Amino acid sequence: MDQKYSYARLGIAAIMILLLIQFILGMYVNLYVSFPPLNSVTNNAANHFPSSYIAVMFHMMLGFLILIVSFIMLLLSVKIRNTKLVLSSVTSFAFVIMAGISGFLFLFNELNIYSIIMAVSFIIIIMSEFYYLYAIKLTAN
Repeated sequence: MDQKYSYARLGIAAIMILLLIQFILGMYVNLYVSFPPLNSVTNNAANHFPSSYIAVMFHMMLGFLILIVSFIMLLLSVKIRNTKLVLSSVTSFAFVIMAGISGFLFLFNELNIYSIIMAVSFIIIIMSEFYYLYAIKLTAN
C-alpha cells in the first residue's frame, strides 16, 4: 500500500479517537456543567472558576485539535488527488467548523439546538470518515 494512504489511515484513526473523547466530554458538559449568566458579577474568571469548567476547556482544546487534524486530512486528500477523498475531507472539515461554531454559541445561551447541531455534526463527520476509509480501500486495491 502506498505511504500516502497509510498516512490517511493514521489521520482517520486519530480523528476517530479524538471524536470519541470529544463526544463523551460534550455529553458531560451538556449534562453537568452550567454556565452563569453573562451579566453575572460572579462571571469573573479570577474570582469564580468552578472545577467543572476544566472539562469545558479540555473540550474546547480537543475541538481545536480535531479542526487541525481534519485540515491536515483535507490537505493530504488534495495531495493524493482523489475526488472522493477530497469531497469526504471537505465535508468533515465543514462539519467540524459547524460543530465548533455551535459550541461557541452554546456557551452564551445553552440552547438545545446548538447541542443537537453538534451531535448531528459528529454523526456526519463519522460517516464521512468511514466513507473516506471506503474510498481508500477502493483506490488502493
